[in-house]
Amino acid sequence: MHMGMTSFRLLLSLTAFATYALIVLGAFVRASGSGLGCPDWPTCHGGIIPPFDAAAFIESSHRWVAAAVSILIVASTGLTIARYWTRAHLLWPAVALPVLLTIQIVLGAITVLWELPPTIVLVHLTVALSILALLVWMACTVHDDAAGDHPDSPPELRRFRRMAWGAVASVFLLLMTGAYMRSIAGGYACTGFPGCNGELLPFGRSPVIDVHLTHRLVAYAVGLHLLFTALRGWRIRAMVPGLGRAVRLLIVAFLFQLSVGIGAVSSGVPAVMQILHVAGASALWAAIVAIAALATRPAGVENAGAGQPEAASPPQDTLPLGVSGRVKAYLALTKPGIISELLVTTLASMMVAARGMPELPLVVFTLVGGALSAGAANTFNCYIDRDIDGLMGRTSRRPIPAGIISPSRALTFGIVLGIAAIAVLGLLVNWLAALLSLFGFLYYVLVYTCWLKRSTPSNIVLGGAAGAVPPLVGWAAVTGEVSLLAVYLFAVIFLWTPPHFWALALMIRKEYEKARVPMLPNAAGDGETRKQIVVYSIILVAFTLLVVALREVGPFYLLAAAILGSVFLYHAVRLVRLATTQAARGLFRYSILYLTLLFVAMVIDRWRIA
Repeated sequence: MHMGMTSFRLLLSLTAFATYALIVLGAFVRASGSGLGCPDWPTCHGGIIPPFDAAAFIESSHRWVAAAVSILIVASTGLTIARYWTRAHLLWPAVALPVLLTIQIVLGAITVLWELPPTIVLVHLTVALSILALLVWMACTVHDDAAGDHPDSPPELRRFRRMAWGAVASVFLLLMTGAYMRSIAGGYACTGFPGCNGELLPFGRSPVIDVHLTHRLVAYAVGLHLLFTALRGWRIRAMVPGLGRAVRLLIVAFLFQLSVGIGAVSSGVPAVMQILHVAGASALWAAIVAIAALATRPAGVENAGAGQPEAASPPQDTLPLGVSGRVKAYLALTKPGIISELLVTTLASMMVAARGMPELPLVVFTLVGGALSAGAANTFNCYIDRDIDGLMGRTSRRPIPAGIISPSRALTFGIVLGIAAIAVLGLLVNWLAALLSLFGFLYYVLVYTCWLKRSTPSNIVLGGAAGAVPPLVGWAAVTGEVSLLAVYLFAVIFLWTPPHFWALALMIRKEYEKARVPMLPNAAGDGETRKQIVVYSIILVAFTLLVVALREVGPFYLLAAAILGSVFLYHAVRLVRLATTQAARGLFRYSILYLTLLFVAMVIDRWRIA
């Protein structure tokens, strides 16, 4: 069933609220002294289930809630990009969210493993607030065709818009000074209000007291700025739908935060006050971002519709197919041929890492999780590219342009596959493998499909990183880490991708031209593409031989890589010399065999010298 505009906005609002709740829960973890209740990561005392200990349970609960919120963020991001990829004011926040989420996960791990270093804790909170701000912005502007300083807006609204964004900057500064004060235990340095330890402004007594007093002075200045912003916003609330509610939320959050702040320093900053202070600060931040976002919207714009309306899509599920036909159609969305290639490199990487065959359950769970992740990415690709797939003969029979599966059902199918992939890899393999797989999924969908593919002839060069992730996943599944040899396998596929896909682009150049996809042959010409194929082929073959310097492989691999690489170069040079579609097809087909045999050679070599 197609998700309506109101339901979609509700999803974004729910995700923003869940993120807010996670920030408050994080404050509870710190205030209760449970930050190191689980001294390891991502497990807790070596297992998924925490031991019977209050601190471990609190910290472990925070991690599980964070995992659930992460899934919501990924789902919101995917849906936003799929529906609004032509809207820059929604696309860029949606692209930034998974990047920030990945950084946040890494920072969370560092925070635990490095035992709560103050700087990392500060950055961790900053990223969390940034994620919350992006979600609030998207929820407030999801209906709009554009968002910016529109010249047709009334002068009073434009002035308020500048004031609101100034308030956003000032509140962020206030939050950072408060977070820094907390990181150095400065909350306990001054007691009493409005003075500090019985004095008015005892600057110079100690650096910690100076930080605390600076935070107080910043809070006074920001408080006045917020009051003026609220009054101005209340006057013009009729101009901007929803502004009145946001202003009321700002006032409530401000009064709550002021009361909690005074109560905290007057009572020795007890743990409950610390938690409430973070809750009030985060609510204040969300409210002022919402006000700025609403003020940035074009006046009077509501229900503008999606960037790619559903009505423009092919008829939904119009072809009369049986159960087996629909199963085949959904399977086609996942592009099984591509999945099989990715699983070959995943399995080979696992065998190279284990110097033999790993345990069968681990192999099965890793390959199933990898297949689900790749299937989800390919399904999202089919959904996003449904407009150009119908223009190309090679893709016109895919289920969506052919009218076999509706876009909304395909999108739902992709989301389910993605969630299942994370669950299988995270719970049954390890969370490093799950995070690497998630990175590959997001890179393929957001960076390659949504951005690079239609914007630059270098799309396949930069986008090739997505297809190179499976060896990292396989390696992490076996070893729980990523070594230099795993990075080498990643780089081999990364360098292999351009000549492989450029050969395909030469074969179907006219189709890409019809769909206005700027592949290299369309942008630079066939001749330049053939030259680039030779250049990349030389770099690829040379790189496959350099691994010997790592002393991780032996002469069998070196001999196999040299022979396979020589044939690869022969096909590349032959393509330049003959300049025919047949020669391009020969290189394309051999490139698939080449990569498979190269990985097989490394598996055999590592097995022999184990």
